[in-house]
Amino acid sequence: MKKSLIKGFILGTIFVFSIILFSNMMNKEMVKNTADMEKPTMPVMYMQVADVLVNPMYAHTEEMQVNYVRDQLTPVTTTRDLTAVINPDGHTIKTINYQVLSVDDGSVIENGKLNNIKQSGDYQKADFHLETPILMNQEYMLMFTVDYGEDKPVYYYTRLVQRAGLNTSKYLEFVQAFYEKCMSKEAAKDLTAYLEPDENTTTTNFTKININSSFEQLTWGNLKPAIFRKAVPVIKEINETTCSIMLHYEISAEDSDKNVEYYNVSEFYRMRYTESRVRLLDFERSAQQIFDGNLPVLTSQGINLGVVDKDIQYTSNQNADIIAFVQAGDLWSYNRSANKAAKIFSFREQGVTDERLDNPSHEIEIVRVEESGDIDFVLYGYMNRGMYEGQMGVGVYHYSAERNVVEEQIFIPAAQGFDFLKEDVQHLAFVNKEDTLYLYLENNLYAVNLSEKSYTTLLENMNPDCFVVSKSQANVAWMDEMLENGSSTITFMSLERGETRVLQAESGQKIKALGFINEDLIYGLARDQDIVTDAGGNTVFGMSLVRIQNFNGQVIKEYQESGVWVSHAVLKEGLVELQRVQWQEDAYVSIASENIMNNLQTSEETVSIHLSVSDRKGTQVALDFSKSAQSKSMLVVTAKYEVPEDNREMSLNAPPSDNQVYYVYAQGKLDSIHTKVNEAIICAEENLGVVLNSRQQYIWERGNQQDKEQLSGDDIPPAVLAGMLDETALQQELGDEYTVLNLSGCSLESVLYQVGMQRAVIARKPTGESVVIVGYDSYNTILYDPVTQETYYYGRDDSTALFTEAGNVFLGYIEKAETYKQ
Repeated sequence: MKKSLIKGFILGTIFVFSIILFSNMMNKEMVKNTADMEKPTMPVMYMQVADVLVNPMYAHTEEMQVNYVRDQLTPVTTTRDLTAVINPDGHTIKTINYQVLSVDDGSVIENGKLNNIKQSGDYQKADFHLETPILMNQEYMLMFTVDYGEDKPVYYYTRLVQRAGLNTSKYLEFVQAFYEKCMSKEAAKDLTAYLEPDENTTTTNFTKININSSFEQLTWGNLKPAIFRKAVPVIKEINETTCSIMLHYEISAEDSDKNVEYYNVSEFYRMRYTESRVRLLDFERSAQQIFDGNLPVLTSQGINLGVVDKDIQYTSNQNADIIAFVQAGDLWSYNRSANKAAKIFSFREQGVTDERLDNPSHEIEIVRVEESGDIDFVLYGYMNRGMYEGQMGVGVYHYSAERNVVEEQIFIPAAQGFDFLKEDVQHLAFVNKEDTLYLYLENNLYAVNLSEKSYTTLLENMNPDCFVVSKSQANVAWMDEMLENGSSTITFMSLERGETRVLQAESGQKIKALGFINEDLIYGLARDQDIVTDAGGNTVFGMSLVRIQNFNGQVIKEYQESGVWVSHAVLKEGLVELQRVQWQEDAYVSIASENIMNNLQTSEETVSIHLSVSDRKGTQVALDFSKSAQSKSMLVVTAKYEVPEDNREMSLNAPPSDNQVYYVYAQGKLDSIHTKVNEAIICAEENLGVVLNSRQQYIWERGNQQDKEQLSGDDIPPAVLAGMLDETALQQELGDEYTVLNLSGCSLESVLYQVGMQRAVIARKPTGESVVIVGYDSYNTILYDPVTQETYYYGRDDSTALFTEAGNVFLGYIEKAETYKQ
């Protein structure tokens, strides 16, 4: 008996010892293969304009596609003198070379070297002069190549535009004083002259402050913040009449217990300089609190995120007791049952003023939250620090809750600027449970095998108007012929299953993918004779049947009505608005819309948004769980990053797109991308923005129009002067030196911008005949009749009524970049 006990004791001791030894070995291995993220190392560059540092430029380790980078704009006067500044951050700057590049094709306009680099405090700066004349009102790329003693040089980018009559120094002085004065109610008293307060607005939300907000809101209410990291102005747009500038800075504030909170703040200013003063045309401010789990954030129902947008991105597991959320560019998770918060991914370090840590040019998309607390997510944009510092790209990551470790699955470099990359990734970046990433990039669709680090190109050079994605991104569909109004088949694909289904139009019909409601596809069918194109080139796709169908082929709902056609479908939450038309007098005429609803999907236990208001912080956002729990101090952990033993980087050979597109920039960012110039202009007019084409030529600008203009017939192409209203025929006549702009649907005021830029516009009259707009003044348009060849004045109001009655059919044109007028 004693021998058995002794033997058991010995075996037990060995077992316990083995467990301890094995655990220690595993812990050592885990520690050995994990690390904190490396700190940023690369210098930051700036431009100096009117003795002010502007346009911070962050290092890129690879050259970018210059037609896909437009983060900032550096104005150049007619003297073509510039000043560049660099913060060496402890490095020895060996050489700085520069190139002026055509944004159209990347060709080199001028190259040179910065000489006489001088020390200026902590910075170094150099003045230089562009020897080569550049076109007025045409954007170029200025690229710096910096050798700072490492194995490879790094690259910095800013756009250039040469314009006359700018008041840059006045605008910079204004925004600097404005944001600093807002920190003190006493100092800010004179700012009331720039506000247009709306007495009906009583919001206390610091995430949405604008020119219509009250003085109390503008000056931060009772928050009593202080500037923690100062702003460096970023010039977004500038012309002879207006200027747009963005500020990014960080503030700090204390709660009643002296706990310090930090907030990222973005401000947008749109200004006009008149009569020796700056007028504020538009102002937007958004403050986003940086989440800190060590602050008192727990509530009886969940977790308080503080001052943040109510549409914050969050995802829970099926049981709704673990949630992941993205706040101010950081990814966190909170386990309600374990009362534990994990800081999963963040570039920043709390309380550190290094602007490289807070570069906002990245975002995170949560893919899924497992029942175990594991999280899959996609990180995209500029890599502020770490092993990919200085790269733009898309990374797929897996967070292990048990190990508290983030593992990189793949990193795909990209040569696009952040705004363009964001447009693509938000369109589609879906990871299914079989470890396949489906990615939309530069109008191409890829399927990436994360395990094998390989990819397949599913679609190339897509027409974006022929590709639709469900809200969850789990389902997509495309028109196979890539013709918006001329396709016969749709491919419907389930990305989770990796399977496709083909929908075929009958003979004599065409089919169009309209979008998704929940995970069900909406599409329409039109008879060939019901697809009508008018003289201005505008097509109405008259759908006689609209269907909602799931992937299994089941038709959920359909709409059909005799004598009524559907021209467009507008997708809203839970329903589809069908815009309808009838055929009257040889044309489609709009009638009342009809709404159809899909079967609502019911969900299990969920996490919900809860809003509350405090005297100090205004409106705050909390995430409430369906089950309450005791509030107590929670455990806060910070994830480690697994150091991969193999190379996880994989390049995609994305062919360049040859689609002509139009970019709308508004409120300091890329607002949208359009294939139709008229839709782009209408969008820009609504959002007070600008429109550029693929060659980065200005197509339309808000508020930058001459008071009057009259063109000479000698400066107008003969085909335009002849009043040709057939878009295709006009393009053939104009040839390759010009691009026809279909401006139909735009307002007369918008169209006159083209005339102000010395480009005549053809307009349709109610009789069907054409007239050419060759000028205007404050009271009249100046019209040319192609039949009588006479020029005459016509009142502005009368012209507006005349062209509106004719359907606002306008055709314009623009010279290709190489013939663009100086």
